[in-house]
Amino acid sequence: MKIIEKEYWQSVWDKFRDGDREAFKSIYNEFIDVMFAYGSRITSNTSLLEDAIQDVFVDVYTYGEKLHHPEFLQYYLFKSLKNNIVRKLKENRRFDYSNSAELVFELKFSIEEQDNEQQLDEQLLLLKEEIKNLDSRKRELLFLKFNSGLTYTEIGQLLNLKPNTVKKQVQRTLKYFKERFQSK
Repeated sequence: MKIIEKEYWQSVWDKFRDGDREAFKSIYNEFIDVMFAYGSRITSNTSLLEDAIQDVFVDVYTYGEKLHHPEFLQYYLFKSLKNNIVRKLKENRRFDYSNSAELVFELKFSIEEQDNEQQLDEQLLLLKEEIKNLDSRKRELLFLKFNSGLTYTEIGQLLNLKPNTVKKQVQRTLKYFKERFQSK
């Protein structure tokens, strides 16, 4: 499935680079929300985030014909966004990577019994608290792994980590959660 999606977005990118403005509109509409979700994990400054996203799309629109052909479009957009946010935060002299916004997972389950629902609510609260207590790097790793569709290699490139390091950190974090919740 991912290969088909990758090929699809490569063809949309090619159409955009050939001057098809509808292709640009498709790229924008597909990725704007996920870019905002990712960027909000880096900064809670909504105005700065919106400016950074706008800058990414303005640059893509302006220089699209000259830009290289990204292997994976979402990775390219995430990397560009992260670079823009970091640059803007440094310019504002308010850069503190550890102050990234709290990662919130929206988990929904269909529950038939009221007792199970109450128990799940308690577990969700505990899970949110555990996630909140993770350092920002681990929250970002979890977000990228489960919300972006990026591979370990792409996540590693985005965060300047080796793919095996990314995989091990994700596995260790999940193991920690598993052990934490099995004891409950």
